[in-house]
Amino acid sequence: MSQLLGTGPVAEVYAVDGVALKVFPGKFDRRALATIERERVKLADLAAPVLPLDGVELVDGTKHAFRMELCADSLVNRVRRDGPLTSEEVAALCGSLSRALAAAHARGVLHGGISPTNVLFRANGEAVLADFGVAQRQEFRRDPLAGIEWVSPETLRTGVVEAATDVYGLGAVLHFALTGRSPHPSRIGEVTGERILRVLGDPVPAVSRPDVPVVLSTAIGRMLAPDPARRSAPASAGVPEAPPARPERRRWYAVMSATAVSAAVLAVVLWPRATPEPPATNSPPLVEDAAEPVVELAEPTDLGDKVALTWTSTDDQLYFAVRVWAPGEPSRTVRVGFAHAKTVDVDPDPARKYCFLVRGTKGGDQIYESQTVDLRGAVCHR
Repeated sequence: MSQLLGTGPVAEVYAVDGVALKVFPGKFDRRALATIERERVKLADLAAPVLPLDGVELVDGTKHAFRMELCADSLVNRVRRDGPLTSEEVAALCGSLSRALAAAHARGVLHGGISPTNVLFRANGEAVLADFGVAQRQEFRRDPLAGIEWVSPETLRTGVVEAATDVYGLGAVLHFALTGRSPHPSRIGEVTGERILRVLGDPVPAVSRPDVPVVLSTAIGRMLAPDPARRSAPASAGVPEAPPARPERRRWYAVMSATAVSAAVLAVVLWPRATPEPPATNSPPLVEDAAEPVVELAEPTDLGDKVALTWTSTDDQLYFAVRVWAPGEPSRTVRVGFAHAKTVDVDPDPARKYCFLVRGTKGGDQIYESQTVDLRGAVCHR
């Protein structure tokens, strides 16, 4: 006797004889099955809140299915049914899921698709992270827009999945748990291209609930940083002491009391952790000349009548503007502010070529420029 529990972008999940079966629309090829099995073994004995696969089996001789523990509830169902979680609950969830991700990354396994649907709750109330692995997301055709609000901008733009992608997904899930909305909710009448531009270019609004401690909302904001190099997640206890394996970059699609809350999220560090700081000494610090800020403009994303631009900077205090021009024509300047992304209107004619650079300043006395990047094969001269 089986019961349909839910339907995702590709697979369906059933309750069958006390276990959960995630049934895919067909068979995995041999290479994907080998990858899935390797990752299953790596996660099987983790002392972390990860829901492992019990095995892969064939259904009706035509479809592969994942067999796993049957959990009592999911985050998406809980929020839809009962409303947003309390800040204490979200702080606890933050700690559990951070530990799950850190432990999986330490064994070289990426999740690749974190969303509220794969944050599950066991019968005892324990939160676990399910559905690890990029290979299962590569095998079958899916709607490229499904779940884009949970995907980091750089992964949406390039299709490459990294550890920073998972950190962004964690932040998006915690944002949802506190607000009951995705970081980029759909809007009435919004066309597909406009939504993609918004996910690529608009920063996620900060959580502003009056009962949410600043330290918690700040931690979530750091996970959702547009620049993956500046993205951070809470440090997690209980991660294996062995040096972590570097998770492989994978491409899978292209297009508690207030004190307890603070304790759960105060230790915010770049993840994976950088080299530990040297111990403090009584010697006066050496004074060095500060390096000039560096602004790096990424390759533009051509969306027809608009272009999505993103960039990084070594100085968080710069105010930005984008310079746009077509070869042989006067340039125009688009003010941005302190964000690191902007969508710019362009002529959709493929024959129209464009050049872009980003300028940053702290007050107008000194301007720091990125390199120039071209669109549609333009030859750009500064």
